[in-house]
Amino acid sequence: MRNRNGDFYSFEKIDNHTYTIVGELTHWRYGGRDGQERMDFSDLGFVDPSGGPFVSVGDTIEGRTIVRIMADPEGILFKVE
Repeated sequence: MRNRNGDFYSFEKIDNHTYTIVGELTHWRYGGRDGQERMDFSDLGFVDPSGGPFVSVGDTIEGRTIVRIMADPEGILFKVE
Protein backbone atom coordinates (compact mmCIF):
# COMPACT_ATOMS: atom_id res chain seq x y z
CA MET A 1 0.00 0.00 0.00
CA ARG A 2 1.00 3.63 -0.31
CA ASN A 3 0.37 6.42 2.16
CA ARG A 4 -0.55 9.98 1.23
CA ASN A 5 3.14 10.84 0.69
CA GLY A 6 3.45 7.97 -1.78
CA ASP A 7 5.60 5.87 0.58
CA PHE A 8 5.13 2.10 0.53
CA TYR A 9 4.12 0.27 3.72
CA SER A 10 2.52 -3.00 4.73
CA PHE A 11 1.38 -4.83 7.83
CA GLU A 12 3.26 -8.07 8.45
CA LYS A 13 2.01 -10.85 10.68
CA ILE A 14 4.52 -11.86 13.38
CA ASP A 15 2.33 -14.43 15.12
CA ASN A 16 -1.37 -15.17 15.50
CA HIS A 17 -1.99 -12.07 17.65
CA THR A 18 0.77 -9.66 16.60
CA TYR A 19 1.46 -7.56 13.51
CA THR A 20 4.12 -4.99 12.72
CA ILE A 21 4.25 -2.26 10.11
CA VAL A 22 7.13 -2.04 7.66
CA GLY A 23 8.02 0.30 4.87
CA GLU A 24 9.44 3.68 4.00
CA LEU A 25 7.96 5.31 7.10
CA THR A 26 9.73 8.07 9.02
CA HIS A 27 9.04 10.82 11.56
CA TRP A 28 6.59 9.03 13.85
CA ARG A 29 4.07 10.70 16.16
CA TYR A 30 2.78 8.74 19.14
CA GLY A 31 -0.14 9.31 21.47
CA GLY A 32 -1.19 7.77 24.74
CA ARG A 33 -4.53 6.25 25.57
CA ASP A 34 -7.30 8.38 27.03
CA GLY A 35 -6.92 8.74 30.77
CA GLN A 36 -3.21 7.95 30.95
CA GLU A 37 -1.25 10.38 33.10
CA ARG A 38 1.90 9.95 31.02
CA MET A 39 2.61 8.25 27.74
CA ASP A 40 3.43 4.56 28.01
CA PHE A 41 5.22 3.34 24.88
CA SER A 42 4.18 -0.22 25.72
CA ASP A 43 0.49 0.79 25.64
CA LEU A 44 -0.10 3.56 23.08
CA GLY A 45 -3.41 4.93 21.86
CA PHE A 46 -2.18 5.67 18.32
CA VAL A 47 0.80 5.92 15.98
CA ASP A 48 1.08 8.19 12.96
CA PRO A 49 4.11 8.23 10.66
CA SER A 50 4.54 11.17 8.31
CA GLY A 51 2.20 10.53 5.40
CA GLY A 52 0.20 7.98 7.39
CA PRO A 53 -1.39 5.70 8.00
CA PHE A 54 -2.84 6.96 11.28
CA VAL A 55 -3.49 3.78 13.28
CA SER A 56 -5.27 3.68 16.63
CA VAL A 57 -6.57 1.12 19.10
CA GLY A 58 -9.91 -0.12 17.76
CA ASP A 59 -8.84 0.01 14.10
CA THR A 60 -8.50 -3.25 12.21
CA ILE A 61 -5.74 -5.15 10.43
CA GLU A 62 -6.94 -7.90 8.10
CA GLY A 63 -10.34 -7.76 9.81
CA ARG A 64 -8.91 -8.15 13.32
CA THR A 65 -9.34 -5.43 15.94
CA ILE A 66 -6.24 -3.74 17.36
CA VAL A 67 -6.34 -3.92 21.16
CA ARG A 68 -2.83 -2.69 21.96
CA ILE A 69 -0.07 -0.73 20.23
CA MET A 70 3.54 -0.90 21.40
CA ALA A 71 6.69 0.91 20.29
CA ASP A 72 9.93 -0.91 21.01
CA PRO A 73 13.43 -1.05 19.52
CA GLU A 74 12.22 -3.69 17.04
CA GLY A 75 9.52 -1.39 15.69
CA ILE A 76 5.79 -0.81 16.13
CA LEU A 77 3.79 -3.83 17.26
CA PHE A 78 0.01 -4.21 17.07
CA LYS A 79 -1.77 -6.79 19.26
CA VAL A 80 -5.04 -7.94 17.73
CA GLU A 81 -8.03 -10.04 18.78
